[in-house]
Amino acid sequence: MKEEMDIVRDHYDVNPLKEWNRLQKFHPYEKYITVRMMDRYIKPNSTILDIGGGPGHYSVHYARQGHQVTLFDLSGENVRFAKKKARQYGTKINAMQGNALDLSVFPDNSFDVVFLMGPLYHLLEEKNRVRALEEATRVLKPGGFLFSSFILMFGGVIFGLRELPETIIAEKEAPYYEVAARGESLSFEAFTYAYLTTVPDAKKLLASIKGLRTETVFGQESILAPYRKVLADCPKKIREAWYEYALRFCEKEEFLTHTEHLMIVSVKE
Repeated sequence: MKEEMDIVRDHYDVNPLKEWNRLQKFHPYEKYITVRMMDRYIKPNSTILDIGGGPGHYSVHYARQGHQVTLFDLSGENVRFAKKKARQYGTKINAMQGNALDLSVFPDNSFDVVFLMGPLYHLLEEKNRVRALEEATRVLKPGGFLFSSFILMFGGVIFGLRELPETIIAEKEAPYYEVAARGESLSFEAFTYAYLTTVPDAKKLLASIKGLRTETVFGQESILAPYRKVLADCPKKIREAWYEYALRFCEKEEFLTHTEHLMIVSVKE
């Protein structure tokens, strides 16, 4: 387990700007849709814990909206980068390094909102995904909301077709495409150690956590994930019109596999 964590941490330590730019420049529709959906549930002046918050996109966004935000990430470089970005945007976040499996630094029932938007797709064993969710639930206040993100196994197919279409005939990639075709989840070494899931398996995992009730499930890119390059060539007005249109599909069950990232919104009962 320690080796896996070290490899994941080292992966993100190398270049925090890469993940910042992923949402800022290359996948802005993911953040646009995610924020619009989360804003349904996040009340003004909330206390927010961003577990695995990476370089701080969502932490900085919500700090600028007046929320009290704590970022908690495995990567020390992400923590430093997030603090720097908060200063650049004229706001402040509390940011510290730590492991999603151990939130003992935080008391029970201490946050109005908890984000778990990274750890679940780097924890290879089911027992550790459960533990991360239980820890996130423990520090969440009753009536508070938990936002949990996953990478879908079919999201890898979308990525392959959009970015690396030649991988469909690459022998070493064949097992992963086969797993996706069978509708199964898989833990493996991808961009780093990763767990890619299916919609049913993600729902089943959240349903197993005592004290949580699922409010909604949505695709963080909605129907837009396959069309990154098309959208990049469109004027801003056209892009944002598509973002708004995609919001109408993001919770529809039949379109959930059109996305790369899946989010489940839960409330603590």
